[in-house]
Amino acid sequence: MIWNRFLSGFVLFLLSFSAAAEQYTVGFLAFRGEAQSREEWSATLAGLNNATPEHHFVGRYLTQEQLDQELSVGQLDFVVTNPAHFMLSQSQKLNWLASYLDPHYGQARASVAGTLWVRANSLIVEPSQLRGQSVGAVHEHAFGGYLLVAEQLRRQGVLPEELDLRFSGYPVDALAYLLRDGALTAAMLPTCLLEDMQHEGLIELANFRALMVQDDTHCVRSTSLYPGWSFAAVGVTDETLLRSISRALLALEYQQKPLWGAPIRLDDVEQLLRDWQLGPTAGPVLPLQLLRQVVIRYWPFWAALVIVALALLLHHYRVTLLLLRRTLERDKLHTLMQDKEQELAQARQRILMGEMATGLAHELNQPLSAIQAYAQAGELVSQTAQQQEAFGHIVAETERGAAIIRRFRQWATQPLPSAEPVDFACLCRELVERMQSRADALSVTLSSECHNGTLLTVRPAIEQILNNLLGNALNAHGRLAATAGQIGGYIMVKANPVNGGWQLTIEDDAGGVDPSIIASLQQNLPATHYHGMGIGLLVSHRLALRLNGRLTLENTKNGTRAILFLPEES
Repeated sequence: MIWNRFLSGFVLFLLSFSAAAEQYTVGFLAFRGEAQSREEWSATLAGLNNATPEHHFVGRYLTQEQLDQELSVGQLDFVVTNPAHFMLSQSQKLNWLASYLDPHYGQARASVAGTLWVRANSLIVEPSQLRGQSVGAVHEHAFGGYLLVAEQLRRQGVLPEELDLRFSGYPVDALAYLLRDGALTAAMLPTCLLEDMQHEGLIELANFRALMVQDDTHCVRSTSLYPGWSFAAVGVTDETLLRSISRALLALEYQQKPLWGAPIRLDDVEQLLRDWQLGPTAGPVLPLQLLRQVVIRYWPFWAALVIVALALLLHHYRVTLLLLRRTLERDKLHTLMQDKEQELAQARQRILMGEMATGLAHELNQPLSAIQAYAQAGELVSQTAQQQEAFGHIVAETERGAAIIRRFRQWATQPLPSAEPVDFACLCRELVERMQSRADALSVTLSSECHNGTLLTVRPAIEQILNNLLGNALNAHGRLAATAGQIGGYIMVKANPVNGGWQLTIEDDAGGVDPSIIASLQQNLPATHYHGMGIGLLVSHRLALRLNGRLTLENTKNGTRAILFLPEES
């Protein structure tokens, strides 16, 4: 009975003491679950309660979403969380009191990192092999896992959107089991988590292998080390209380090691959040920061672009050199061609002068011979009418010689006259009448068979060709009479329409010509090669070509046949 009264009094005393002490709620980020977090932070809560007996501190072990919700409704007085979550919660007017000294590293400035794990038997050895693979993380704002490891992957050219990301939520231990059981290809975990789980007997570390391993530290890590966790007040303004809590935290020890240190700057964390465009300090991205982010994120593309640009510049330089070389060669060749063309033009001019001189001598020989014959005939006749007729023929032949000279000048230096309708029957009669006196002197029968019809062509050129061919035929009869004493013969002039134009034929029986003359005619040789072989053939052949026609020469049984073909529009 007495004992019961004593126990009741003690309980009432404790209740009255508890009621007198002011209570504060501390929210802890329980990334491994409530049980593990309660054990990890029990020393901190006990130290605060012992150091400030007039105050009572109770813990709430929450996920990151739960912490944000409790902060938004004002249910927490203090919060213990990672530095990224602390920066993201600045809108809640947090007052940073101390930084956690991680027992693995013994410091606060560099005690948080992330590790990218795969199974030990996985074939993946490079981060680039993770593209399209299932990669797990606890939360998209998890500082010790996703934010740090994904940033390191991005610096190596593997973007988050290239991964099959799967956020499993808290506790983070579940990610290790999912990776171990093959549900994930890789997992982004806080550094030292697997080492702690092995120490607790939960997993075998030999079943896992880390990628992007950094310098050797207490735990395997894939990223740089960042500042540790923060103890912050939420809206508490009692400076006496805050000083008491700060002194109590700085005095706390666990296994003769301090648990908390003075607050440190979070510049690295702030820059990381800016790169991810997170947090209230993210704000508008400056141009240099944006450029840095783009370069880091797309560095393989920029490297390839630089290589392509260098290749294009080298190719452009090579093409420029080749073009310059080709230009110099072209200029030299052009100069050489101009020199050769000038030499060729001078040679052509000399050949043309030779042809003109030879042709004039040949062509003028006929009217001069006729003039001589008419002059001799005028001396023999005594009748005035016959003398006047002879003198008339002399005048006509003189005019014909002048016309020959004009035609040669025109043929050599000017284009042909305009085309006009030519009546071949009339042209044949005029030619026969003109040559009749020479034919009679050689006892040669000169006749024509010309069909009526006209052709649009250059009459002076046609007349020149036929006159040359008839003159050559008469000359051949003259040589035959002088050498073989054979007098007489015939010359036939024909003109008839054929398919596509007209054909004019002059045929004789004067014994034919040397085959070499026929072969030379088709080779356009200069006039000197025709000396003594009938320069009229060369002139006629050239004129036929200028009329788009064709002149051929062939030997018959007793003489020669010259065929001139003229197209319908020559």
